[in-house]
Amino acid sequence: MTEPVDKITKHRLAASWISTVLSITLVLFMIGLLGVILINAQRISQETRENISFEIMLLPDIKEGDILEFQKRLESEPYVKSARYISKEEATEQTIKMLGHDFREIVGDILPPSILLKIHSAYTSVDSLQKIEANLLLEPNVTDIQYQRSYVENINQNLYKISVVMLIVSGVLLIIAISLINNTIRLSIYSKRFIIRSMLLVGAKKSTIQKPFIYKGIMQGLWAAIFSIIILSGVIYLAYTHIPGLIELDNPKQYLLVFAAVAAMGVFFTWLSTYFSVRKYIKMKIDKLYS
Repeated sequence: MTEPVDKITKHRLAASWISTVLSITLVLFMIGLLGVILINAQRISQETRENISFEIMLLPDIKEGDILEFQKRLESEPYVKSARYISKEEATEQTIKMLGHDFREIVGDILPPSILLKIHSAYTSVDSLQKIEANLLLEPNVTDIQYQRSYVENINQNLYKISVVMLIVSGVLLIIAISLINNTIRLSIYSKRFIIRSMLLVGAKKSTIQKPFIYKGIMQGLWAAIFSIIILSGVIYLAYTHIPGLIELDNPKQYLLVFAAVAAMGVFFTWLSTYFSVRKYIKMKIDKLYS
């Protein structure tokens, strides 16, 4: 009779361990997925901001050497991502293609040379763009600067709102994740509360009782982190290969940081929850163990 009972006990312990690890794996996967979403949301936000461009209109009779010198000076500015020189001929050709007819027959050759300026995302706030515009207008060869001011304002407002919403959602999901891990560990320890009491009755020290539970909790967190990282890597790969532009892998360090954070959270929170749960049942009075 002993052998079947031992097998049943082993199966129950294994099932309990697996269910705990799976529960923690799903929670850690949610946290990791949130991290991946935030990374790519930040990238998309940056790319959107860097699509904002200035078209610097220059004097019609300016020499090409002066334009190239001015372009070189612009490229050395910290706020400039790129500066492209557009000659009168190129501007005329682009306009004819856009209109579908040669406008010069009506208004003449009126398009001046220009420089198309792309701005780094850190300098795309309305105040920064206004300062950049004011400084550029002080240049003697610059006649006008064209960019869509209302478009810039709408982008900044919408991206700010999205950032606030994502920050709130991230905070709420993190709290929920921590609570789920804590509840999973507490339920796992609850089923072993009488074992803890028995160890106390035979004279075991509190630290001796806690050690195997804490070790088991840490291992559960570690295995859950490994499984969640494997699943998360699969999701990232599928999204990268099947949905172009949704996820970029240009900076793998960001994803490695997410994986490291998932692993650290898995180990830390399972250790913390296990420690306090075991401590609770060590201190609990015997009559409350049955409630």
